[in-house]
Parts: sequence; C-alpha cells; structure tokens
Amino acid sequence: MTRSDDRLTLIEHLDELRRRLFICVLALIAGMIIAGVFNDRVFALLLRPLPPQLTEITTLSPTEPFMVSFTIWLYSGIIMASPILIYEFWAFVGPAFTPGERRHILPVAGICAALFLGGVVFGYVFVLPRGLSVLLGWNSEFFNVQTRAREYLTFVAWFLVAFGAVFEMPVVLIGMVRLGIIERQTLKKKRKFAVLIMAAVAAIATPSQDVFSMLAMFVPLLVLYEVAIVVARFFEPQRRAARHSLETSSGGP
Repeated sequence: MTRSDDRLTLIEHLDELRRRLFICVLALIAGMIIAGVFNDRVFALLLRPLPPQLTEITTLSPTEPFMVSFTIWLYSGIIMASPILIYEFWAFVGPAFTPGERRHILPVAGICAALFLGGVVFGYVFVLPRGLSVLLGWNSEFFNVQTRAREYLTFVAWFLVAFGAVFEMPVVLIGMVRLGIIERQTLKKKRKFAVLIMAAVAAIATPSQDVFSMLAMFVPLLVLYEVAIVVARFFEPQRRAARHSLETSSGGP
C-alpha cells in the first residue's frame, strides 16, 4: 500500500509500479475478453461509418482475419479499460504531490477518463463518417474502391484512440500550470502559436483533408484550450500559496 506521508524508496517505487502495471494488464485483458465476447457488435460499430456497398471488407491471407480481430480487441480493450488505466497512472504519480493535492486524484482521473471517452465518441459520431465519405468518394469514378480489413479496421481503431488522447489537452495544460512548467499568462500571450499548432494537429490527425474534418477537430481543440486557460486560474494561486507556506515553515525568506 502506498505511503502518503513519506517519500517512497526506490524499491517501494518499483514495487508500486509493478503492482499498478499488473492491474492495468488485468483491466486490458478484461476489456479484450469483453470485446471478443461481443465481437459481432464491435465489428458492426466499426463498419457502420462505411458506405453500405463497402461493408464487405477483404482479407488477403489465411492469418489476416485472426490478426486483425486480435488488433481490434486490443484497441477496444484500451478504450474500455481507459478509466482504470488513467486512474492507475494518477495513483502511481500521486506520491509526488502534496497530501492536499492527492485528495484530488480521483476527480482528476474521472475528468481525464470522461475527456478520453468523450473524444472517442466525438470522433466516431461526427468526424469519422464524413472523413471516410470524402476519402472513399474521391475520384471514385476512376477507381474500383475496395476496403481491406487490416488497413481499414486498424486505421479506424487507432484514429478513435488518438482522438480520445487529443481531448486530454486541457488536463495536460492545467497540470503544466500547476507544476510551474508554464504560466497561465503565457498560454494567453502565445495563443496565436497555439492556434497554429492545433490547426496543424487537426490537419494531420483527421482522416481526410477536407475542411469539415479539420474543423471538427480544430474547434474542440480551440474550445478545450480556452477552457484550460480559464480553469488554470484556480490552480496557479494555489501553487503560489503552497510555495509561500512551505518557505515560511522551512524558515525561508
């Protein structure tokens, strides 16, 4: 059990890491098993964004059906186990924070999990169908458009996981402000550069280069960035107060 009042020794830190990794592996395996049990529904969800005439996907080797299925179960397991994975991460880094900060680990982990799952749902519902429609319809009169299982399913699964990860941006920025890595005023002053970076991320991460898909990622990123700036206001003063209290108790100036 993690000691909350003392610094962990190296051996204790490694034991804690091993224990939490073991829990993460169990959660991931459980998610994969659930995905395997509900295999038909998982594949139906992944094929739903395709046009009806392209839902019969193609395999080109005897091992491809199993390997692709296993990969899809893995990605599905990551998504389903994400709340536990995220909590275990925050619980592992918890000893680095003050006792007061450790009380907020569970709410922060819940917010991170909600943002991740929200990003997955947003990407699946609003971005993926439109992006695939543009990609598969591009000059379709000149091509015999087919969908190969490995390329399509792994692309969709990875895209959804990546979209969920992008939605973690507010927590990352607020954490950087809280740890003193960056100032909130810097986020405000460098907003123009942040907008350019977010536009580049949207252009690279979206499944097509049409305006709708890029805006579908860029606008949420911009909103989340502004939310992070507002919320960070409540963390920066706390850090200054905590630092002042620490200096006072240690006899500093």
